[in-house]
Amino acid sequence: MNTSENERYRETENRIMAAFMELLSEKEPAKISVKELCERSGIHRSSFYLHFQDIFDLMDSTERHLAEEYGNIFAADRSGFEAGYSLNDRFLELFRYIYEHRRFYQVYWFRAKGLKVLDTALNENDLVRMLQTAARHGFSNEVILEYHQLYFRSGIAALIGYWLSRDCKETPEELLQILIDEYRGRTH
Repeated sequence: MNTSENERYRETENRIMAAFMELLSEKEPAKISVKELCERSGIHRSSFYLHFQDIFDLMDSTERHLAEEYGNIFAADRSGFEAGYSLNDRFLELFRYIYEHRRFYQVYWFRAKGLKVLDTALNENDLVRMLQTAARHGFSNEVILEYHQLYFRSGIAALIGYWLSRDCKETPEELLQILIDEYRGRTH
């Protein structure tokens, strides 16, 4: 494929994903048909199947795309992160991103076992820093640190899942404060 064909392919895929996001704001994914997606995005049915196997494949691809988009936000601003962008700042941006795309994530959350955007938010460097902090606080061996990491990731996932199930009633800033309070062991 030449460059213009690649661009056209990607443009068609983006149109399908955009139409999907629009339709998600109107109805449940099980009620979205390929025909409706094609009409909304202005493509032929065969074009849809060149890109995706079915609606669920489209949903997974959309989540990968959103996670990549979220990751690119931080890749572009990586120097700012290193120069003083705290882990709390990163979580706040994650919560804002999920809030902005909450309709998609509310639907996706109950279908998926995890969020790729959460994996993007908690990259290896961040996890290493968290584990180093945990080691300073008495988590001494590698196995215990791995359990701590698993516990932390599961807790963040549960927090986000519950927030989504409540239609994101709390602001991203309030959710960050809940995370901070919980991790520090404070209660109100």
